[in-house]
Amino acid sequence: MTAPADGRRRSQATASDRITVSDAQFRTLGEAVRRSPSIRNTQPWRLRRLPDGLAILEDPARGLPGSDRAGRERTISCGAAVLNARVAMRGLGLAPHVEVCPEPHDDRVVASVRATAPNPPAREDLDLVRMIPRRHTHQRVYRSHAVAEEDLLALRESVTAEGARLTVADSVSRRRLAELLSELRPSGPGNRPARTAAAAGAPPAVRAGADGADTRLARSTILVISTAADTRHDWIIAGLALERMLLTAGVKGLVVTFGEPDLQNSHVRPRVARALRVWGVPQTLMRIGRALVDPPSTPRRPLAELIER
Repeated sequence: MTAPADGRRRSQATASDRITVSDAQFRTLGEAVRRSPSIRNTQPWRLRRLPDGLAILEDPARGLPGSDRAGRERTISCGAAVLNARVAMRGLGLAPHVEVCPEPHDDRVVASVRATAPNPPAREDLDLVRMIPRRHTHQRVYRSHAVAEEDLLALRESVTAEGARLTVADSVSRRRLAELLSELRPSGPGNRPARTAAAAGAPPAVRAGADGADTRLARSTILVISTAADTRHDWIIAGLALERMLLTAGVKGLVVTFGEPDLQNSHVRPRVARALRVWGVPQTLMRIGRALVDPPSTPRRPLAELIER
């Protein structure tokens, strides 16, 4: 199955269309992958070199069985890595052909990204390439939570181009979310369940709602990426959409904090969808705004560790 590619016409690549990717070009693609966002910085991917590009594989050994038993967040992370590889290939002046789940008998293979022909990069391509090493998740104080309508439109378009949908939660939806979080995590000594890994890393806006104090939630801009269904393919699409949105946000000078309270629970996702009135199945919940200070970089594994031997 071919994945959406920058909202442009999808090509059906054949062996005769493809061109050889050099060692230097492969390293550039690999460096883009290793800069991808991942759940709790697990970096759960490996790279398989192909003559005309690379394949991105899930690395279950770097999963989180305690909080991500189905591997949904691991798969979303790998989808984000696919997006970075595709963007980097465009930056090299090569037209990419992305095929999601290309090997039915090996479900570790998330996608292949293959070069089909020389293709000079557009300005948008170069803007996104520039953001790959600069994009970092923001966990600090925001200077502003206001986001211009034209910026929100650009973010929506970036997500839609990948086959997902972006919803901006209004004040009523944010209040319903706060009530849902409070219900899911009842307060009181001995009555509060242990927070999941995802919830523990949730933005202050979401944690405040979970504790019943929703002032911070009320003033935040909350975004939700949702997909048509809740299959592994949808999780990959969510990862593609997420990373393209994050790079687009970076181009606009915006930063993002993740918060996925209980979204790893398949029974809770429909309830979050109803609370926020979103289309489809919510996959990623985020807070967005402008940073007071630049977020720090996070460590990455050496490229040599990612390449399949």
